[in-house]
Amino acid sequence: IQQVDTDSNGTPLFDTNSFRVVCSCPDGDRQQLESRSSNELYVCKHGKAALDSVLDATASAKIKANKEAAVAEARLKAEERKKYLIEQRQLQDREMPGERERIHYGLSKRSDEDIAKLVKKAAMTMDGLKALTKIFPEEVMPPKQTIRCGRCDQEYDPQIPSDSVCREEHPEDKCKMMWDGSKKSWEHCRRCGKDFRLDGFHSWGKRKRDDPEDEGPYCYETVHVPMEDYDEDNDPIMQNLDDSDY
Repeated sequence: IQQVDTDSNGTPLFDTNSFRVVCSCPDGDRQQLESRSSNELYVCKHGKAALDSVLDATASAKIKANKEAAVAEARLKAEERKKYLIEQRQLQDREMPGERERIHYGLSKRSDEDIAKLVKKAAMTMDGLKALTKIFPEEVMPPKQTIRCGRCDQEYDPQIPSDSVCREEHPEDKCKMMWDGSKKSWEHCRRCGKDFRLDGFHSWGKRKRDDPEDEGPYCYETVHVPMEDYDEDNDPIMQNLDDSDY
């Protein structure tokens, strides 16, 4: 548990910018990704147990009050947003009758790829570019700002939540086909110890005690770390991987 910040009264702040719960288990990595993309604190069962052991009654009450205040604020914003959209719809009907329905219909009949092509085509003209900058201001579509990850050596843009995922597929030379009889098979990655690509196993019904679980196509899946902040010798993810040549 890493406490990063407190308020003016010294009370811990429990949000993703000031408080982090880090666990090296696979679910801990997934919950850390969820926290980063949602700006809410998600933890695995180990992280929850750690939090329960350190939070006192005052901090718990503070969390509850903050949550209630956040819910009330979100409700108010939702009501204001609903009122704004009603007013905008009425304005559209007066000033541009039928245009909203035309656009909605056209979007519903085209694929995401076709829509992307239309947007890129519009960006080739001055009038089209001006229109697109109003639809996509910088806070929605910021300029490119890539940095390199110290763990996977890939470039990523920290402004884009979906671009923050750091993962590496199981290397083929570290994988071995495993068999249970003649009908059930799976692949085992010696590098990370995970099983994946199960074949012949039912996705429903009762599993046998010794049946493998499909742990996905990646040796690890977590968040990128900027090159200048990365310390491989103290990275538990990399320490748990076997890169030997035997």
